[in-house]
Amino acid sequence: MHFAIANRAPQHANTPKEGTTMFSFRECAPAEGVERIASLIPRLTILQDARECAPLARLLAAASAIHAGDTLGALSCYHALSASLLSSGARRVSGDLWLDYLLWLVIERPHAFAVMAADGRMEEAERIAMRADLAILGELATLSGAHLYRMAAERHRELQLKPRHAKDNISLMSSAVWSGGSVRPAPAANAKPQQEPEAPAPFLSSMPPESEWLSWQYGEMELRDAFVSDEALEEVYIRLLETPDWRALCDDLWNFFAAYGCAPFLKDRLFHVKQNVLLPFSQHAGRYCALPFLEPERSALTEHAIRFMRGETAEPVLLAGPAGTGKTALALSLAEELPELRIVLIPHGTPFDADALIAALAAQPLRFLLLLDDADPASGDVRTLFERRSAFSFPANVLPVVTARAAEPDCGIVKTVWFFYPKLAEFAEMVEALLSQRGSAVDPAAVRNACVDYQVDARERLSVAAAVRLAEELAVGNGYSGVV
Repeated sequence: MHFAIANRAPQHANTPKEGTTMFSFRECAPAEGVERIASLIPRLTILQDARECAPLARLLAAASAIHAGDTLGALSCYHALSASLLSSGARRVSGDLWLDYLLWLVIERPHAFAVMAADGRMEEAERIAMRADLAILGELATLSGAHLYRMAAERHRELQLKPRHAKDNISLMSSAVWSGGSVRPAPAANAKPQQEPEAPAPFLSSMPPESEWLSWQYGEMELRDAFVSDEALEEVYIRLLETPDWRALCDDLWNFFAAYGCAPFLKDRLFHVKQNVLLPFSQHAGRYCALPFLEPERSALTEHAIRFMRGETAEPVLLAGPAGTGKTALALSLAEELPELRIVLIPHGTPFDADALIAALAAQPLRFLLLLDDADPASGDVRTLFERRSAFSFPANVLPVVTARAAEPDCGIVKTVWFFYPKLAEFAEMVEALLSQRGSAVDPAAVRNACVDYQVDARERLSVAAAVRLAEELAVGNGYSGVV
């Protein structure tokens, strides 16, 4: 399922025409390149916080050291810049660390333009500012480590050719005597100077060879890790890397964020809340989908979620049943069955600002399942949430789902899906299904005997969680050895 772009960004007459000449570090003189770096970065607006990030700050420091003729300082700043590129968290996609970082600034950060577009809004002031920032980043995209080395080498050579100290009367006369020429004494100390004396040239160390300047290139363009929005992201990456003037893609970026949302929802499907911050997490819950024992519950929950994804009215759901019966795992598995769905998990006992969280989710073009795990439907938090928001007052893109060990008639949730403990035969079927999913050999008689032994040893109710643990032990190949 793919979301159509309902509101495309308007086209504007001031979009740069094809063939517009942009500044390029590939073609500029070294001195001009240093000055250009110093002038570009302070002009960022939408991305102004990036100016304080390590890579851009260290690029400025490297340019300053090059201008001062401090070659060792420039090399030190360059390696600090390279280290910050390696640790920036930018996705490796272009084959060049510097380009990866610039793409990360534009696409993978929730800056003001991305947030505005995800909410379906277009403000002309923000659009103009973003176009200006894209022009800056497009120019910086032509920069490479080799260009910085060339700037440093040229500045070093330039300063070596300059006289290092002004000559006084004695040195001038000595030179004249040795050369057999005449000399005119230097002006008196109280004479009006013709011009301001030059500042002393910096200490000139030897120029480090180019081999000591770490290359930023590491391979070819390739999507090296998986993002859930890769089908659209790949085209965005390619267009940015192939377009000289990034301003031309401003409206396309608006369309992308308006359809797929902004970070962190471009990469992951599953999130949990910690200290009012959304953090991604991985949960391999898909194996529960195929368990025959959970088929009725899976069908009921999936059909409800599909109606929600279609934009039909879908009221909140209560998944009720004893601990270990697969409620949470089955809910999380919807992220694999419905790729366009994002799930936000609120773990048991986690304090969170419900209004702020729901408002943040409502401002995205995606659809979210808000999963309150192991909650007490009669608790103050759940009651408050549903009393202030009736079944039809939640945002249209947020589906609340509560898992609980018991149902509460007055909790404000009408739809309930019940979960139960499996019987021994159902428990054995689950273990067999889990072993098959692992690719392990299945001996039904041996599995049943292991299940009987487990039931006797554990002295507790059989559950989905117990079936998973038992299947993991049997998959090792040593058979059942006791309570797991």
